Amino acid sequence: MLVKRSLFLIVYDINAKRDPHGIRIRLVRALRRAGALQIQRSVWITESITTDLSRIVDEFRRAGGKVKLSEWLPRSLGEVSSAEGQMRKLILAVNGAEPLIEKWHVKLGKIFEGIGYTVEVKPVSWSAMVEYSKLTGERSDCLSMEKSTSRLLDEIVLDDLDALVILNSGRTSQSGIIYVAQTLFNTKVLKNMTSLPVIQVESLGKPDSAVVVWNDSGRRLAEEMRELPMPVVTPSTEFRKVTVNGTREIRQIQYAEVGDLIIVNGKKVGECLSDKVYVVAEGGSIVDIMGGRLFRIGRRLKLGSLREAIIKTVPKDAKRQKDRSAE
Repeated sequence: MLVKRSLFLIVYDINAKRDPHGIRIRLVRALRRAGALQIQRSVWITESITTDLSRIVDEFRRAGGKVKLSEWLPRSLGEVSSAEGQMRKLILAVNGAEPLIEKWHVKLGKIFEGIGYTVEVKPVSWSAMVEYSKLTGERSDCLSMEKSTSRLLDEIVLDDLDALVILNSGRTSQSGIIYVAQTLFNTKVLKNMTSLPVIQVESLGKPDSAVVVWNDSGRRLAEEMRELPMPVVTPSTEFRKVTVNGTREIRQIQYAEVGDLIIVNGKKVGECLSDKVYVVAEGGSIVDIMGGRLFRIGRRLKLGSLREAIIKTVPKDAKRQKDRSAE
């Protein structure tokens, strides 16, 4: 399911006396502009070496700094170590407020603790962060930041963990699976960690609930969840299919219903006027919604390929939630 891409590890250092003009700070800013992720001080991961970043790195070296660049292939401790009795840490990533309100994270936490994991809960959407802060009294630093769920998942897997479980509750099980699939597609680090078990628990407590296996390593973890009488599914990748017509891209919206609001990359861009709806993009902008109505804000939204956009629908009359969980 997850398409791997090369990642680069950048390690750098410079003597403070050789940095009178703050080249280290400018390098950090360039790394952030390139979408890089920081592991620790002076150690970053990036998916690409942009022209801007290359220029700053060259300036850094000319100032007397040292830079080491290498390809990076992430590995979990469980993959490289066969020692018995090791602690197994599992992160329960919660998307949306509903799973927390219904206490599903507590139920799942007990199940995973029962099979030998140490469990830590991490909210990965704005609404989940708000609800989690109410439950625990802890305010997340991400509440004041524009971070996507994809970005937050990448930051989580850079931490020390042995398994990742995404707890989600979509409008339907199918739409929830599609949303998480889009989110995983837009990760940079997580998609490369094929040895890390990754599963999704979708719509727990509902008739169409399911355990979704996102990589081969996750299948064994899913099989260990015998206490949950839920079907185990492995999703298809066809939901991202984009048709190219000249300079235009056309992508069908899955599970659209009349009156639904259309959300692209976290922004309300239009409304469904039928159950067959297609988003049309050209030159990095949405130019039409066939079978729907395009809002003015949708025309101003900038995006790359429709294959990489995160698209979902929500009921128009649903309780308003300020959720920044899309890419």
